[in-house]
Amino acid sequence: MRSTIRTRRGRKKIHKDFELQLTSMMDILVIILVFLLKSYTVSTNSFSSVPGIQIPISKTQELTPDSLHLIVTPDAITFENQRVVEFVKTVDSLEKDSAKAQSYAFKNEDLDEGGMRIARLYDALNRAREKAELLRAQSTARDQNGNPLPFDGIIAIQADKRVKYDTLRKIMYTAGAAQFRIFRLLAMRQDQ
Repeated sequence: MRSTIRTRRGRKKIHKDFELQLTSMMDILVIILVFLLKSYTVSTNSFSSVPGIQIPISKTQELTPDSLHLIVTPDAITFENQRVVEFVKTVDSLEKDSAKAQSYAFKNEDLDEGGMRIARLYDALNRAREKAELLRAQSTARDQNGNPLPFDGIIAIQADKRVKYDTLRKIMYTAGAAQFRIFRLLAMRQDQ
């Protein structure tokens, strides 16, 4: 029996002129690379959760397109990482045990147009729109007629799920007055 094991070992010796076949390995690597590139998605937007804010849950798998970012927290409205409007603390908001502890009340001087438009938010949105239009005018990207691409007016709103409809309506009215016409309300993705 020992002689058969030795003869088997002798048959399986690798000869010194053996070369590794790289052609088939390169084909496999190219296929893997193409698969990874096709399945990889890139978004320049990165939204992170803000402390003290409860985000609604959603089952959608859709990614948000590039847009400006507006955050509504229990304390203030933040646009593009700059605090624009501070909310007023009311008697309801001072109650810690209450489920309606967040009141989202505005100061009188923050509102105009009959209490519908938030003045400082409108100014910040207008500056952002003008900046975007200026950058598009200087860009080499043009439409079929050779004109600069129009302002797309997309804004992503990340709001606490306890925000009252009236507050959200004022924010959307203000954004609409500043020519932002497409609203993306951000939600947390629910894992299935």
